Amino acid sequence: MGPRHSFWSVLGPAEAPKFGPGSRSARGGVNPTAEPSVEDETQAKVAELVTILGEAHRIGVRLLQMFASVREDSGLSGIEVLTLIGVAHAARPPTVPQMGRSLGHPRQVIQRAVRVLEEEGLVELQPNPGHKRAALLVATEKGRALGGTIDAQSAEIIADLTEGLDLDLADLAAMSDGLLTLRRRIDGRPAERAD
Repeated sequence: MGPRHSFWSVLGPAEAPKFGPGSRSARGGVNPTAEPSVEDETQAKVAELVTILGEAHRIGVRLLQMFASVREDSGLSGIEVLTLIGVAHAARPPTVPQMGRSLGHPRQVIQRAVRVLEEEGLVELQPNPGHKRAALLVATEKGRALGGTIDAQSAEIIADLTEGLDLDLADLAAMSDGLLTLRRRIDGRPAERAD
């Protein structure tokens, strides 16, 4: 069995070397010189995915810091902003448990955020014909307007960050599809609880 690649190992402070052992080139990710075996190719894919997930985590943390001013302008906490945007962009009105699964947060955390958003007049609860106790969440006109403002401010930050980068739309779409598929697969697994 080949080397094991740990997601937690890429979250540490050390940056992966550009050349030499442990580099993308050495892992076969850049111009491999020999035809890799199926096991080598699988290990290389795992290593690349671990690297992508580690970088996505680092970028996510830094973006949260960069979006702090957007959050402060809205007067909402981070989870309240995420919940409002999630409700405003939902194809169908979600329930609190559905929002929790989508955002990766416990139902109780989303429930607290929804209470604040409801008090602020940003979302409203509507009867759910499919479930008596799980109301549907709908963004109000005020909530959609605030969500639009937050989206626009966030898009400006991202546009500024990506200006001048050579990003291929097809590569971005493929990465986006792959990450979405991975998230759906994760969401489909039973949650492991530490009891």
